[in-house]
Amino acid sequence: MSGRDQGTGQLVCTLARAQSVLDPSVRADDVQVTVRPDEGATLGPYRCAEFLNR
Repeated sequence: MSGRDQGTGQLVCTLARAQSVLDPSVRADDVQVTVRPDEGATLGPYRCAEFLNR
């Protein structure tokens, strides 16, 4: 994962949408996702909207 690739975008948007479904008072656009891999640098925080225009 490079942080700005399609895979990261899919993960971020999926998690943001899931959070908004679990808690309807939270908009998916307001969810920030940080990816913390076992190895390597932390990526994010990202919002789904960052990946929609790619």
